Amino acid sequence: MTDSIWNKEYSVPSIKLDKLIYTLILLFLPNLVLLIISIITETARPLINIDYILPVVLVLLNNRLCKWLGYLSLSVLIIPDVTMFVFQMFPFMDLEGALYLAPFIWNGPTNYILFILATIIYTLLLPLIISSSSKYTDSFHTLLIGTFVLIISFFISDHDIRYKNSFSKNSASHYSYVIASQTKLFLSINDMDFVKANQIEARFSPTKYERGLSKLAQPFNQKILFVLVESLGVSSNKKLQNKIIEPMSQQQNLFEYYDVGQYKAPDATIQAEIKELCAQDIEGYGLRLVPDTSFPLCLPKILASKGYQTTAFHGANGKLYDRFSWYKKAGFNNYLFAENFFDAEKCKAFNGICDDEVFPIIKNYFKEDKPSFFHWMTLTSHTPYAKKDIYSQRLDCKYYEIDNDEACRNMMLQAQFFEGLAKLNNQPEMQGVEVILIGDHQPPIINGNTRFGEYEYKTVPWIHYKIK
Repeated sequence: MTDSIWNKEYSVPSIKLDKLIYTLILLFLPNLVLLIISIITETARPLINIDYILPVVLVLLNNRLCKWLGYLSLSVLIIPDVTMFVFQMFPFMDLEGALYLAPFIWNGPTNYILFILATIIYTLLLPLIISSSSKYTDSFHTLLIGTFVLIISFFISDHDIRYKNSFSKNSASHYSYVIASQTKLFLSINDMDFVKANQIEARFSPTKYERGLSKLAQPFNQKILFVLVESLGVSSNKKLQNKIIEPMSQQQNLFEYYDVGQYKAPDATIQAEIKELCAQDIEGYGLRLVPDTSFPLCLPKILASKGYQTTAFHGANGKLYDRFSWYKKAGFNNYLFAENFFDAEKCKAFNGICDDEVFPIIKNYFKEDKPSFFHWMTLTSHTPYAKKDIYSQRLDCKYYEIDNDEACRNMMLQAQFFEGLAKLNNQPEMQGVEVILIGDHQPPIINGNTRFGEYEYKTVPWIHYKIK
């Protein structure tokens, strides 16, 4: 038997160029769709995500176990790849926040839903496409070209070779590598927190940011309106910024005093709310898990203890960011969400209540002659800055040379908001109301050059006035 083994002639399979090329194409196929998306959205992504090479090799091998391992690993490894897009489009997001917001995405803007559905379909079809194409190659050519590509890829990835130098201050949007592992990049900006679910109790620390609410007159005015404006940034063009808030500056004869300025801001809406209302910074979004006794002392609770009626309004679902829970802990006697106004006009952002629907609510709130505090977290100007929600043409983007359509829509929505606020200021019910308004965070813009070119970095405006 031994002699027959040693005496048997073995031959190396012939190398066929067409099979090598075909296998090479299949190895890089998983990158194609996401690479196209990155070009369209002008976001950063490695030209080749090395994560997919080994899974594709496994799918192409003529072995059932290897194929199933390949299917599974392809489906898993697409998650960090897609998440890196999310980090760039929504720089405030971490995976914990994404997981928490996931149940609400189906009430969100249509393009969010389409993006998710396309990703799901892509994830499901990709292994099938590669597997069905395996008949045009074989295990020998797969192992040959797969080994070669892996060696070359690891060598190039270790040298951090880039195909362009991206201008960006976002942690995920400068990864324009020729070859890199998206999983490795994902882990590098998440500190391994991806294994945590959203059942993490929020942690508080004294805020490091300046607060708009610190401008409140002392002793407290009898009527206070605090508006946290979604995605209100500061234009790098001072004339343009003045144009956006022009309805306010033109009303100064209505005010006892009028002051404007700008502050650095956190990255997330919920961070801005907690910063303003409670003078705290937070880590994690599990606010519903924080015991009442451990929740920080917030302005609404202070005012409530002084006899104020305290009300909060947000046009999205109350479950978003646990507002249904923490608003009460913060000291609000009443809190209103989308579910409280089924018949109100809906705008694109999370299918929530349009901002214009809220102005009459505020007017009626201050009709009563008693100490009152109203907190409004606006919504209509939430990304993606829906064109269908824009009706005012006061801001001419071409005149101010705003070439990016997304930035234009954001600024038009903000200009529109200030028109509505100016009309509210004129209502007799608003006499004597002290108003503090501030942006929550720099507006998320997909194009990094626009995001950091058109806007002051991580800066939001504030306005403080009192209506005579």
